[in-house]
Amino acid sequence: MSASTRTLIFTLLLSTPSISVAQVFEALLASVKSNSSYPSIEFMSAGESQALSVGTGSEELPAEAPQAQTLRVVVYRSEIYQSVVIETLTTGFESCCRKVVQTRSFDLETFANRFGFKGEVSGFVFTGWLSPQSFQFTYQSKPFHATVANGDRIRVARGTGASSSFKPNR
Repeated sequence: MSASTRTLIFTLLLSTPSISVAQVFEALLASVKSNSSYPSIEFMSAGESQALSVGTGSEELPAEAPQAQTLRVVVYRSEIYQSVVIETLTTGFESCCRKVVQTRSFDLETFANRFGFKGEVSGFVFTGWLSPQSFQFTYQSKPFHATVANGDRIRVARGTGASSSFKPNR
């Protein structure tokens, strides 16, 4: 094999994207017991409220009847490991009576393994909301964006920006 052929093959190998590390991670969010207190909260953020369809006029409902829904991301630490939960909250008339109706765990260890991260499960930093169901974060300084669908599924992709191929049901 000539030197120019070897150079060409080497160049092609270097420029071919690796398929060994996932670019997208989709998973169920595991249901966990709602927790009124977490061991050591590092960060908590609620997204924009989204109106729920209530069928009748909202003025006819009791003030505590759920009329809007919000997702909340909670990052907490136990020893050296981080955990992330995504809570679904509802509110009544004029934001009264906020209540956690669902708490689900984002499996940070499986996510990290899928994207090829090694070492302790730590390095999740929430960076902002993109929509009522989507948010951005970094993990070990690498950017990602996540979309939650139906409160029980999550799709995470590398980079920033909204994901168009995973539509949350409303």
